[in-house]
Amino acid sequence: MLEITSFNRSFPVQKDTYLEKVTLRPGEIVALLGKNGSGKTTLLKEILNMKESSNHKVLLDGKKISYKNLHRLALGSCEHTFFGEFTVEEQKEFYEMNFPNFRSDRFNLLAEYFDIPMRWKLKELSVGEKNQVETLFALCQGADYIFLDEPFANNDLFHRKDFYKLLLGILEETECLVITTHLVDEIEPVIGRVLLVDRFDIVEDVSMDEMEERNTDVVEWLKKKLKYNEGKAAEFIRRMEEGNV
Repeated sequence: MLEITSFNRSFPVQKDTYLEKVTLRPGEIVALLGKNGSGKTTLLKEILNMKESSNHKVLLDGKKISYKNLHRLALGSCEHTFFGEFTVEEQKEFYEMNFPNFRSDRFNLLAEYFDIPMRWKLKELSVGEKNQVETLFALCQGADYIFLDEPFANNDLFHRKDFYKLLLGILEETECLVITTHLVDEIEPVIGRVLLVDRFDIVEDVSMDEMEERNTDVVEWLKKKLKYNEGKAAEFIRRMEEGNV
C-alpha cells in the first residue's frame, strides 16, 4: 500500500482542513480532483519523488520512495516524458529494456485499438496522440501504482469513452490507478473513490459508496465542497448588460 502523510505545513491552516494520512491500495481506481491551481500535478510529482517537498512523507509498503522501489510507480503526464526523436516503436523498446515487468502484450493491444502509428516519431504525433501514447506507456510499465495526469486532454469524446471501458477491462487487482481530470461526470462510472486537493494537499477522501449513501453524485458533491456559485456568471452578464463592467 502507498501512504501519503501530511506534515510541516508551509502556510497556516485551520485545524482539520487537511487529512493527515491517505492510503492507496491495490485494486482501486481513484480520482484526484480540485480547482485549477489547487496542486494536483505538484502532489503527484511529490508522490513520485520528482519534486522535493517538506509537506508530504510518502511510504510504499512502509519504505521511502527510492531508486529501489520507484519502478513500482508510473506516471502518465500531459507534459510528456518520452524522447521526441524516438518512434513509438523505439520508445517501446526503451521501456522493454529498462522495465523488466513491461507489459508488451497489453501495449500492443492498446496501440492497435487506438490505431497508434508505431513508426512515427513521437514529436510528429498530434497532441492528443501524444497524450494517448504517454498514457499507454504508464499503463503498461508494469507498475503497481499508476498515476495519470489529465490523460484525456485533447482527446475526442469517443476515444475517452473507449478508454474508460478498457480501463475496467485491463486493470488487475494488483494495480491501483489514480487519475487527475476535470471531466468529472465522464469518469464517475469508472472510479471507486475521490480525493479532493486544495492548496497542494488532500483535504477530502470519500468513496463512491459514501456518495450513494448521501444520495449525491461527484459533481454535486464538488459544487458543495468548492462552494460553487451557480449564479455568478448570470450576475456578471447582468452587470455587463447594464454597462457596469
